[in-house]
Amino acid sequence: MLLFQEGNQRAFDEIYLRYSKRLLHFMFRMVNNDEALAQDLLHDVFTRLVQRPESFDANRNVKSWIFTVAANECHKSYRRQSTTDINEELEIESMESHIIDLDQKTFRRALRKELEQLSYEHRCTFILRFQEGLSVREVSEIMDCTEGTVKSRSHHCLKNLSVKLAAYNPINAD
Repeated sequence: MLLFQEGNQRAFDEIYLRYSKRLLHFMFRMVNNDEALAQDLLHDVFTRLVQRPESFDANRNVKSWIFTVAANECHKSYRRQSTTDINEELEIESMESHIIDLDQKTFRRALRKELEQLSYEHRCTFILRFQEGLSVREVSEIMDCTEGTVKSRSHHCLKNLSVKLAAYNPINAD
């Protein structure tokens, strides 16, 4: 990143190669699997990087910083979407709670639906922590909150999701 700040184009190419796919995947999940919107937001992240390379703080980790920029772009999109009320709900077939043998595709769809119901902060925390595999410290840097807040949000998400997705847990099946 420091090389890019000095005008090295190859450094930008390396940053793009290292982070674009992972950021796109993260943003895709954050915007309810809207691929076109995720692509647009990814473009916005890298456009911002090109226009303002000096915004990178050399004291920060590049991965945490670029995920912060991506999370902020998703948050802006989330706010726009909620103010215009264009959020469409996915319809999931109703399932009996005693069904044990459910395939992963159905579970992922149900998880996605439940994640859409969470607040932006809780959804972002869950995706960064459990789907992106980032540490509590990295998530706290990205979300600009304390590690305790990340732990609290993680606990809240897991507790909420475990209740709402209990039908998918074969251990709890009677």
